[in-house]
Amino acid sequence: FADTVQYESSSFLDKNRDTVFEELINILRASQSELVAELFQQQTKLPSVANGSVRSGKRAAREHKLTVGFQFRQSLQMLMDTLNSTTPHYVRCIKPNDLKEPFMFDPKRTVQQLRACGVLETIRISAAGYPSRWTYEEFFSRYRPLLRGPQHQDQAQALCRQALPELIPDPDQYCFGKTKVFFRAGQVALLERLRSERLRVAAVMIQSRLKGWLQQIRYRRICWAAGT
Repeated sequence: FADTVQYESSSFLDKNRDTVFEELINILRASQSELVAELFQQQTKLPSVANGSVRSGKRAAREHKLTVGFQFRQSLQMLMDTLNSTTPHYVRCIKPNDLKEPFMFDPKRTVQQLRACGVLETIRISAAGYPSRWTYEEFFSRYRPLLRGPQHQDQAQALCRQALPELIPDPDQYCFGKTKVFFRAGQVALLERLRSERLRVAAVMIQSRLKGWLQQIRYRRICWAAGT
């Protein structure tokens, strides 16, 4: 949890050395469990200096011993190597309360966690920029019902530049790029509402025409039946 952290440095070096008595290690090496014995086997080779001379056994063993800090760095490097070789997706978990109780929501605690995790700052930066972006072809394909005049895929950029000033009056809410059009926060939702309304009107018109046509057929059948 990335909140205010207070560090205690007393006895830091001793804790970092993580000293274990040799007698305990010898007991573990003599364990009947093959796994435990293998984990604590003494390494036969110790590192040497660059010029080839062998360090004294005591000094080499001391330098070869893994400290807590070294193990942490090694573990962190392995984690970074794994992350860099994959495509991870992160899920940010937020505690609703400190009592671990179900159906209990603490707004202040939740906001504190969101602020400490940088979520609020990320949202602010995203809202200040252009978080939504579409290629001209994607925009043409999605919002084609909102466009007017002849519509051809190869004219997607020109149609987009022509239609957007009518759909979004504020020019500061969008920006045209070389291959994409960029929107500020909330503008795509506005376009979606306009698109849904246009499709609703078209659906009502189609339904009314179809119902009228069916009623005409029914009326003609009634007239034909009455005449015979």
